[in-house]
Amino acid sequence: MPFAVELRFDTLTEERIFDVWNAIHEAGISSSLVEAGYRPHISLGVCNRLESSAFEAEFSTFVASVAPFPLSLSSVGIFATSEGVIFLGVTVTEQLLNIHSAFHGFFEKHAQEQREYYAVGMWVPHCTIAFGLSERQIAEAVTVCRQISLPISAEVTGVGLVEVSPTSYHTVYLYKLES
Repeated sequence: MPFAVELRFDTLTEERIFDVWNAIHEAGISSSLVEAGYRPHISLGVCNRLESSAFEAEFSTFVASVAPFPLSLSSVGIFATSEGVIFLGVTVTEQLLNIHSAFHGFFEKHAQEQREYYAVGMWVPHCTIAFGLSERQIAEAVTVCRQISLPISAEVTGVGLVEVSPTSYHTVYLYKLES
């Protein structure tokens, strides 16, 4: 199963994103994130294989250097790919890009078959609302998402490693960020 390293949100932000996921589900558009047990997040990197024991030591050192920080979920977007993804776009800040770059400084040593969407210089920071949507479902999801009061002021309070698939989500470890 693929691995993802994720930035996690404060409780209030999670609740607001869960509300959006549930609205998408209740509209009959998609329930994949809810049913698989996903948590709202922003992925820093994704790979198919990870040397996890060697990675964990560097990862915990990295996390210790990151304090909780604010960010803004400021738009609704779609990726024009076959994956059928709709998302909340993150307003990019220098701090966010620096964290992403520092993470990839050691992630690349331990991760095999990385997903290029998350590479430094190619990354579009986002919080997925739904995936696997048809064109019709994307249009319906955009209509639902237009009801969201944006921007959402969020705080990143944790970083975790998860194993993911379209139907499952398992947290391997989660670190709380300390001030």
